[in-house]
Amino acid sequence: AQSLKGHVEIMAARKDVGKLIGDAATPEPVRAQMASARDIRQFATDRLDLPDNASYRSYVDIGRDYVTLAVFAAPEFSLMPRVWCFPVFGCVPYRGYFSKDSAIRTALALKAEGLDVHVSGITAYSTLGWSSDPLLSTMFAEDKTHLAALVFHELAHQRVYVNDDTGFNEAFAVVVETTGVKTW
Repeated sequence: AQSLKGHVEIMAARKDVGKLIGDAATPEPVRAQMASARDIRQFATDRLDLPDNASYRSYVDIGRDYVTLAVFAAPEFSLMPRVWCFPVFGCVPYRGYFSKDSAIRTALALKAEGLDVHVSGITAYSTLGWSSDPLLSTMFAEDKTHLAALVFHELAHQRVYVNDDTGFNEAFAVVVETTGVKTW
């Protein structure tokens, strides 16, 4: 429920990239970022055969350094992570939270179970094409190459995603990301 609420709030705040570029009231640094993002997005479709849809054609300034927090856990001295299963997205070795308080509560509960826990801020995510994922202010924290890598990576998840196989999904997305950045 918290994931759906957080995503809906982001979706409601979207602004069209083309309108931001064309609006003289948009600060020049944001207009330049949007122009770069537009060009990267077009390259993804034209040259990498990534989905030609509405994803990454809108923008949301979320006002913080990360969009979600991911909570990872594993038994002490183990390399086997705790896995959680969800409808649609299958089983993954983390739990994502839009709420910092919820992430911390989960992390503390997992620690109380004796697990080693890591909480990490996440700058981008994909709904696998279920909705039109926007560009997020968190995606612009670094340079254009980093932005391109994020867009290519997240769009790759929309092209191919195998339920219950995080290793494959991430490896595939990283290959598309790396190849895409080199080509770009």
